[in-house]
Amino acid sequence: MNAHDLPIAPAAAALCAASGDVALLFSRTPVPGHVKTRMLSHLSPEDACRLHVASTLDVAALLESALPRAAKWLFLSEPAAPEAMQIDMPLPASFRVGLQEGQSLGDRMAAAFQRAFGSGARRALIVGSDSPSLPASHLQQALGMLENRELVLGPSEDGGFYLIGCRRFDPILFRGVIWGSPGVFQQTLENARRLHLPTGLLPAWYDLDEWKDVERLVAESRAGRRLPSHLAATLENIAPQSTAAPDRRPPA
Repeated sequence: MNAHDLPIAPAAAALCAASGDVALLFSRTPVPGHVKTRMLSHLSPEDACRLHVASTLDVAALLESALPRAAKWLFLSEPAAPEAMQIDMPLPASFRVGLQEGQSLGDRMAAAFQRAFGSGARRALIVGSDSPSLPASHLQQALGMLENRELVLGPSEDGGFYLIGCRRFDPILFRGVIWGSPGVFQQTLENARRLHLPTGLLPAWYDLDEWKDVERLVAESRAGRRLPSHLAATLENIAPQSTAAPDRRPPA
């Protein structure tokens, strides 16, 4: 199935059954030159886009296996142009597809949470598409924490977060957060404290944002950690640009 064939559910569609759990995978629509731009020092726009798609599919597969009972959605950013939806994206069968709504990332996550709880969700998670090597146990732990906490955050090593989950949502949680800055996690946590929200914290993890993160992933695979399947296949078939150092090419 091609990405342009993915049926986009209407904005009014319920995200889950009443009193059910929902996991929302946030990802940018795959447009060469508009995704994984920090990889362009080593990859062509097309290969960087393939890497983005592979990372998104690996996180989707992770959610599928780790949270089998939760409703699952891929929320894409609005496509910038008709050609934005031309890359293969074979999602697991349980996934539905929606579009993010709002200007900033905070606006879009707030709208998604409000829609989830408007559908009657008991617990809702938003997970980013940049942490394909995340252990399944982190996702399961996040839902478990929400049994007796209002909020759960998974901090990323760059100062943001790879996961946020809650049992209810207050827009004040995102007030004053400078999205894209190294202070996103800390600012969100401070807002949670002001709201007196009991908060659970997951172990920190890293995002696949720069070429050094690809090298880290490959190094971990050499040390015995299994590469996520879509990324493994993609890394075998992408070619770093000729301007990149030869020894930084990912192994076949």
